[in-house]
Parts: sequence; structure tokens; C-alpha cells
Amino acid sequence: MNTDEITKTLNDFGFNDVESGIYITLLKNGKSTVSDIAKNSGLKRPTIYQYIDGLAERSLIRKTFKGKRLLYYPEDPKKLLNLANNIKKKAEKVFPELQGLFMRSSTRPVVRFYEGKESIRSIYREVTSTSKVVWSVFSAERYFQIFTEKDGTEFLDNIHKNGGELRDMVLRTPSGIEYVKKGWGGKIAKSKLLPSDFDFSVDMMVVGDKLIFISFENMIAV
Repeated sequence: MNTDEITKTLNDFGFNDVESGIYITLLKNGKSTVSDIAKNSGLKRPTIYQYIDGLAERSLIRKTFKGKRLLYYPEDPKKLLNLANNIKKKAEKVFPELQGLFMRSSTRPVVRFYEGKESIRSIYREVTSTSKVVWSVFSAERYFQIFTEKDGTEFLDNIHKNGGELRDMVLRTPSGIEYVKKGWGGKIAKSKLLPSDFDFSVDMMVVGDKLIFISFENMIAV
């Protein structure tokens, strides 16, 4: 393993490049003054002074005196394993709290807005291509004013290819009655007419944990 690879590994332990340079130099040369470290590493002395105490605080290097000269020397690299184990223990200690924060944030509902025919078409394509069961409360009257029978066939083919099913609850209008009577969705669909007094202005789909509202009047979806 060359010096660059060792430096990268030390970076994974939280070393910056300067700390790695100091540490590797001390491992190679043993007891050294700051001037020695600068000479052998190519680092500038002020930079070394800025970072070397941090290595000492982590018990990775030690200080000693020879006469009036301050020398630094490395501890056994096994200290790195101790450092890694300490990091692991701290991570394990805080993990339940981190997991709890993640679970709370990941269960928050995400609201997306879509506008225009093509955006709504993309919703139908995604839903029919990826969902096993598509529950739909819709108005055939409004739907076929925007989308063609060819579009509808494409969406049904997507459901069929995905091994899915369509469950329609259809607004009771002339188009809705015809839709259910003809069994327009084929074998993959089960369609029922809603009661005459049941009316709504916004269509709805339920797929998995997603709830989708579509207003064909305003051409928006949420």
C-alpha cells in the first residue's frame, strides 16, 4: 500500500491531509522535532504546529524532551483500532436515537403538485406501471374529455403487464354507465357505479400508501 492509499485510509478515520502527513512521517522516522517533520513531509512548520497537538490529544502521538528540544514520536498504530472501536461504540450508543429521527421523518407525508395534461398523463403512466392494485374513484365523463380511448388502453396494458388489478368506482353519468356496462377495463378491472346521489368534482386514486387527487377541470393533481 503506497502513501496515497494510507492517507486515504487515515482520512476515513477522520484525519485531514495535514494530520495524515504528520502521522505517516513520524511512523517512518520515529522521534522528530517539528523542523524534522517539516523537512521530511514537505509541510510548513506553522501548519504542523496547528494540527500536531490534535494528534497528541487523540493519543496517537506522544511528546518528549531531549535536553531542551521538544520531540514527537508515534504510538503503536494499534491505537487506530482503539479509535475505530470507540467510534463504533459511540455510533451504536446514538444509533437508536438516529433511527428514531429517521423513522419520524420518513413517515411524514410528501405532497407533490402536478399541472397540465402531460403531467397528469405521467401520473397515470407511473401508477399503472408500478402498482399492483389501483383503486380509482373517477368520472368517465371528465376523464374521456381529456384522455382518449387509446390513452386508456395504454394505461390498462401497463397494469396487465405489471400483473396488477384495477378497481373502479365510477360516477353515475351516461359515460360512466356505458363504461361499466361494456366492461371497458377488461379482465383486469372490476368496475362499479356509484349511487346516483354520490357526486364529486375531483377524481381520486389510491395506490399503496399514495393518495392522488386529480382535478380535470383545473388540470392539476396532488
